[in-house]
Amino acid sequence: MYYFNEVIKPSVIINGNRTNVPVIYGSPERWKSVQKDGYYRDKEGKIQTPLIMFKRDSVEKRRDLGNKLDGNNPQLHYTFQEKYTKKNQYDNFSVLQNRIPQREHHAVVVPDFVRLNYTCTIWCDYIAQMNKLIEMVNFTSDSYWGDAEKFKFNAKIDTFSNTTEVQQGDNRIIKSDFGLILQGYLVPDSINKELAQKSPKFYSKSTVVFNGELAVTPTGIPLTREQVREATGAQNITGSL
Repeated sequence: MYYFNEVIKPSVIINGNRTNVPVIYGSPERWKSVQKDGYYRDKEGKIQTPLIMFKRDSVEKRRDLGNKLDGNNPQLHYTFQEKYTKKNQYDNFSVLQNRIPQREHHAVVVPDFVRLNYTCTIWCDYIAQMNKLIEMVNFTSDSYWGDAEKFKFNAKIDTFSNTTEVQQGDNRIIKSDFGLILQGYLVPDSINKELAQKSPKFYSKSTVVFNGELAVTPTGIPLTREQVREATGAQNITGSL
């Protein structure tokens, strides 16, 4: 719904003016009336054109992307480690001093990867209007739909089926049906609530180990200051103020 209204922004030209095409969700009551009449009417019985309606058909689980449950080690999230980050950059000091760097760990939830199948229908008054709407929708196929500030999912559209019906004593029907496939993932609210109480990112302890040793072995009796001066000889020290 967001991507249709905010990114695609479907519109048609009616009487020389550009008009936005409304997008609605096909609830069971709406979809039943559409299947019966072939078009959608409002409460007053007026045919709504142009109009885009969509409904979700199925949710198929994808097992080719892995499973969150391991029989030997059951868990709902995995921990990943980043060795070097902006906070912990590689330098020669760490190598020379045998410094154990600070590691950055991320706890990532393993979701249920799913494939969502939608059925969308477009109604228009004229074929020229339908062609423009198909161009707008088809241009966004194979891209990532969704809010840029939130999550985005890959969308794929394969076929547009066009239908033009003219029945005696009834209105002309121009519509196009197409299937929309979204690649998404699901995480239950209970898991999100539990993980919100814990930080998804944490750091390990950083330590510095100094292995340098200084060995001092005495070679005899320490000399006094006078004995050192006699051994080095007279020294001329001049200075300027």
